[in-house]
Amino acid sequence: MTRSMQKIICFVSIASIFLPAWGQSPDWKVSEQDFEHTMSLVAFVNVDGRTLTGSGDRVAAFVNGECRGVAGLTEVSSHQEHLAYLTVFGNTNNEVVSFKIYDATADRVVDVAQQLVFRINAHEGNLLQPFSIAQPALSAAASITEISLAGLEPLNVKVADQKVVFLVEKDTPISAHTLLFTLTAGATLFWNNQPVISGENLLDFSQPVSLQLRSEDRSVIRSWTVAIEFASELLVYRRNATCFEAGAIKVTGSSDGQPVSLIRSGQVISSRSMTGGEVLFDRLVPGTYTVQTIAFEKLVIIEQP
Repeated sequence: MTRSMQKIICFVSIASIFLPAWGQSPDWKVSEQDFEHTMSLVAFVNVDGRTLTGSGDRVAAFVNGECRGVAGLTEVSSHQEHLAYLTVFGNTNNEVVSFKIYDATADRVVDVAQQLVFRINAHEGNLLQPFSIAQPALSAAASITEISLAGLEPLNVKVADQKVVFLVEKDTPISAHTLLFTLTAGATLFWNNQPVISGENLLDFSQPVSLQLRSEDRSVIRSWTVAIEFASELLVYRRNATCFEAGAIKVTGSSDGQPVSLIRSGQVISSRSMTGGEVLFDRLVPGTYTVQTIAFEKLVIIEQP
């Protein structure tokens, strides 16, 4: 053996020590011809709190140890997601489906405790709210625990019914502000279907901003409204009903275009925008009403002598 060949052999031997040893993904296969029906899933895959995104990652569905579906991950750039489009095969309803995940980075197969009941032609998950295949299971909690606006000290903050209203002095700029917030663990806030990061956003509050709050396991989505309103005293006038004329409620203020709702027995019976500094609700029967805006609420009783 020549000296040059010895050097080559030595180099190859040493190099092989440092090259990573990659395993192969499981040989999961489905005998599709044995089944008459399917159900489909759009799912994200998570192992130990890490959402998988690799081209070699895979997820498989099983019934009594028999493989019923296999899928890799597809990048959905519009939603910044990597999702599995998994078709599960079966013949009858109510079969119990279990899952296995192949984590290519760790080169291991993970058994998922979560199970699913097979339903013919059913579909689970979508791009905004994909089905969760995770081990361990992720949280279904979805709450905003703290919320504020960077650099803005409001006169008051009202939080009720998944609405947040910041009351500010007149002439305060409201068009562009950065939202600061804390959510329950793993939850995500969205605006226009895009994730919003606390302190790294700039939102236009000239109109109320609609947000969606999604739980870590994606099973819960709640709509939130965040608004900035000028502190102004709305004045509410009533006209009681008489034998000859129905009652009326007039609301005056300085914010043209501001929506004002009239509520009776818990139901919104009319909603109008303030025009020329006033809103009039007429033809009212005797009873108890609530005048409401995002940041204002007043009880009004229309009486009949």
